[in-house]
Amino acid sequence: MRNKTIGIEAITVMLLLIVFAFVVFLVIDAGSNAFESIMHDKQSTVGARVAYSYISMKVKQNDTTGAVSVEQTEYGDTLRIESGDFATFIFYSDGDLYECVAKADGAPKVSAANKITKIDGFSLEQSEHRLHIECIYDRDGEQQDIVKGVVGLRS
Repeated sequence: MRNKTIGIEAITVMLLLIVFAFVVFLVIDAGSNAFESIMHDKQSTVGARVAYSYISMKVKQNDTTGAVSVEQTEYGDTLRIESGDFATFIFYSDGDLYECVAKADGAPKVSAANKITKIDGFSLEQSEHRLHIECIYDRDGEQQDIVKGVVGLRS
């Protein structure tokens, strides 16, 4: 009789330990998923802010008469900054924002560009003496404008 009681107690303790281990596993998995989601959102936000700040400063540094313009290229909206025989192009391609220096009569190419930061979308619009910038990021499958603003052009 005593052996049966010890056996039942041992089985009960083992089952409780298994249930406890399973619950601990579920809590760790949920925490890991939450951490990954938070880090992805943070990296997207940082990428969009870096992109906006970079573009804003480039425009302010090079804002002379006729030097800054927005044009459509094979990469969509592209910021073009003229400087003599060369032009700097800032454009979005495949999840990244790039900067490319090319001849003034040339076109930007990803293979010749430097990656600035990772973002999920980008759009530019020029109206009179203003440059409207939108840096977009993706949250749970939805595109959201995270950073958008207007940079005044002196020229």
